[in-house]
Amino acid sequence: MTYSSMTYSNVTFPNIAFQTPRLTAAALSSSALPHAKSTLSTELATLLTSVVKRHLPPDLQAVSDAESALRWLEQTLEDCQFVAVRLAEDDALVGFFLLYVEVDAQRGGQPRLASPHYSLRLGYVVAETFQGQGLASEMVEGLVAWCQTSGVVSSLSGGAEADNLPSIKVLEKNGFVRERNDEFHQGNTVFLTLML
Repeated sequence: MTYSSMTYSNVTFPNIAFQTPRLTAAALSSSALPHAKSTLSTELATLLTSVVKRHLPPDLQAVSDAESALRWLEQTLEDCQFVAVRLAEDDALVGFFLLYVEVDAQRGGQPRLASPHYSLRLGYVVAETFQGQGLASEMVEGLVAWCQTSGVVSSLSGGAEADNLPSIKVLEKNGFVRERNDEFHQGNTVFLTLML
């Protein structure tokens, strides 16, 4: 398989694109941002309601309008792959993934490679209007399927606040397992991993 790619943490990783029965997903490259920034930043500002942001990190809490969404997106694209997820039938933005290549501090900041596979850390967001429809599970299922067929991903990991049961259930439904010996445990966050 051949994929276009982006470089994160000095690692080149293929851009993700997949379809599910109801969704399409595609990575946004920094070179595509100038063409998409006006529309996407407005969509992100609308998607990131107070209910959606409740369980999200501080950088996303700061997004309140199209301008702050664009600043957040530009910064995010320097560190990870942003994958927009849209309804197949009308192209409405359902949510997004943030995918980070895991870096191993014990290897001098080198990526965790299982030659030539990547370990990815994921975060995902679903718009409030699309919650409760099974779309989060479908998003994660599509990502897992892409990772399995890509031949370049050895594991996916993610975390959720312990009281964010819907997110934990979505990950567990898609084969993620709670980590037992969590060396990076932070407060009330539950970490889950899927070995591929």
